[in-house]
Order: sequence, then structure tokens, then C-alpha cells
Amino acid sequence: MKAELYINKAFMQIKKGDINGAVCSMKKVIELNDDTVANVQAHCFLGEYYFVNQNYTFAKKYLDYITEQQEELENEYDDLLNDEIVNANVLTKLIEKYLLA
Repeated sequence: MKAELYINKAFMQIKKGDINGAVCSMKKVIELNDDTVANVQAHCFLGEYYFVNQNYTFAKKYLDYITEQQEELENEYDDLLNDEIVNANVLTKLIEKYLLA
């Protein structure tokens, strides 16, 4: 349950404009690895962050984590992680289409 607290902390940091702090909080969520939903949310956030900052290798690393287990996530979590799955798929296809990573 600690991971959920770091997710909340990251969203508060984003609201305050502390993107670097949010990145650190999301990395901590992945490090803890104690909540699947939070872990997927953190991977999606970091994938999007690195995509926007044109670090496509890191972006793909985080997004692949989601796309590789998409079927399992859809079955187990129904629509809860739908946005993260869709975002990961779209960004991964863009990276692959334009050979960015």
C-alpha cells in the first residue's frame, strides 16, 4: 500500500509543478513493487515523461512493461487500467513507426 501513497505524492508534486519530484516518486513506486495498479500507473507516467522529453529508449522500456502484460491486465483489472494501456500502445507504436528507439 506504500506505492499508492507515492502515487498520490507524485500527483501532488505535479500540481505544484515539481515534475522532477514526481519522477522520483514514480520511480520509488516501481522500486517498491507492492501494488500492481500503482506499478502500471508509474510505468505509464515515466513512459510518457521520457517520450515527451525525447528519451525514446527509456520511454519504450517503461511502456513495454505495460504492453507485454496487456492481456493479463485487461483480464484482471477490467477497465481500471484502460487509459494506461491505451497510452502505452499509442506511444509504443509511434516509437516503432518512426524508429525512435
